[in-house]
Amino acid sequence: MKTFAMLVLASSAASLLASPTNFHIVGDKLAYRNLASAESVAEFETFTAKTNEVSGAIVFDPVAKTGHGQITVQVKGLDTGIPLRNQHLASPMWLDAEKYPTITFSTTSVSHLSGNNYRVKGNFTLHGVTKSITTTATVLYRAESDQTRKVMYQGDVIKLSTKFNINLATYGIKLPDMVKGKVAEDVTISVNAYASSK
Repeated sequence: MKTFAMLVLASSAASLLASPTNFHIVGDKLAYRNLASAESVAEFETFTAKTNEVSGAIVFDPVAKTGHGQITVQVKGLDTGIPLRNQHLASPMWLDAEKYPTITFSTTSVSHLSGNNYRVKGNFTLHGVTKSITTTATVLYRAESDQTRKVMYQGDVIKLSTKFNINLATYGIKLPDMVKGKVAEDVTISVNAYASSK
């Protein structure tokens, strides 16, 4: 009886052990499922620059509810819906995609709040400038199953969602007089990305 009780306790302890897993943000044929965007709401115009060109690596432990990672967005992939505006956005006058081809966010700390919600602190790099920001993120975890395989994911799957505001001037982006009132100084960054363990 004592031996059986010890086996039960050992089994329970093993099930509670941390299980960090490496995930990579899906690409190739599934890249369209990812979406990163920057929304500008100005006095005379509102627009959103968005892209599916999102990549990155995440380590997540669904048991301990801890993790860390990095997400990268390609500047040239941003689409505002107007080709000429896209050219301006990627030009040296704005994001300067040739000199600074990517936008990145790298976590420095992650703490569980409740349910699927986390407080995330990290370094956000835009236009060659890095600033520390704190935001909240939602991480939905699904273990590999017939359902995940049916929708073409390999391995376990997580969906990561976050949203935060930035000020363009703090990243060295100065708005020309010609666009003032049409482009906001503060923009909202949103990321919704899917990552799999295989």
